[in-house]
Amino acid sequence: MKVLQVTTHVNIGGIANYILTLSETLSAKRVKVVVASGGGNLEDEFKLRGLPHIFLNIKTKFEFGPKVIMAIFALAKIIKDEGVDIVHAHTRVSQVAAFFACRMAKVPYVTTCHGYFEVRSRKLFDTWGAKVIAISGAVAAHLEDDLGVDRARIRTIYSGVDPDRFSNEYSEPEKAAVRKELGLRRGPVIGTIGRLSQIKGQRYLVQAMAHVIDKRQDAQCMIVGDGEERGALENLARASGIRDSVFFISSNVDTARFLSIMDIFVFPSVKEGLGIALLEAMAAGVPCIASDIGGIRDIISAPSYGILVPVGNVKAMSDAIIKLAGDERLRQEIGQNSTVRVREKFSLDVMADKIIDLYKEVLNA
Repeated sequence: MKVLQVTTHVNIGGIANYILTLSETLSAKRVKVVVASGGGNLEDEFKLRGLPHIFLNIKTKFEFGPKVIMAIFALAKIIKDEGVDIVHAHTRVSQVAAFFACRMAKVPYVTTCHGYFEVRSRKLFDTWGAKVIAISGAVAAHLEDDLGVDRARIRTIYSGVDPDRFSNEYSEPEKAAVRKELGLRRGPVIGTIGRLSQIKGQRYLVQAMAHVIDKRQDAQCMIVGDGEERGALENLARASGIRDSVFFISSNVDTARFLSIMDIFVFPSVKEGLGIALLEAMAAGVPCIASDIGGIRDIISAPSYGILVPVGNVKAMSDAIIKLAGDERLRQEIGQNSTVRVREKFSLDVMADKIIDLYKEVLNA
């Protein structure tokens, strides 16, 4: 079986990381994989992992613009030239291109719904493919209830991470070296990883940290990611009087290094399909605090796996951080439970096996 993964771009982020890790795992399971996208800063990473990447000029936000029309014919040619059996599309733009290209090339396609969408044309023009993968129960409900997708076409398959990648313990000297490199002081490190945007809610973490530092002067915050909100977040930290205690670090594919020095991980999203960064933190054994919303509830389904707080509730978030920072035993307990939780229910291996079964089901149909 040969699968073509199609997306708008492969810049560091949830969808690109999903495709990267899924493709690598599929390849290890003897499924041939080719990736087509408009390129991005993860291109070299695909090549390093032996995953062929073909440039497809599809990087646009306009679903029916000239670039997409041209991409349809280019995609159909890639499908035929590469001998692709099934296409897996991951963004709305790539789904539109796949809808037409797969009809031209006479191959089936499936999609993954990575989050939430406004209804608009998505309900009128169905581009979800033969089957659509929902990355959480909340996303599956969104597809059925809001977008009118037939339940029989939806398959809930949780996004997964490689637990072994995050279970390797860093030595104390290695951790000290990372802290020194990043300019961190002694004291608890409260961190988060993700695209810097309003929907990811980092502003609530910055506001919460002002309360935390008022109680724990040695506490510091590490925000890993890039995006349009960085300037606003830096200004907020400055206005809150904690700029010297908030460290902004650019995105990097090696998230395990950053997680190794975090005492607490906070995932303050306003809306979230599931949360790969949250799963990575849990796999690394870092106790987590997260917004009580969407697919996050599928991950932290009990207090033993982490602490859920109402979306945007700064006081609840700061109280939870202070509680965890002052209770080492609770941190260890939640961290240990979290690693087991990820290994049993959210592993990359389980995810890949279920997706392979879905590919076979579609091809046999």
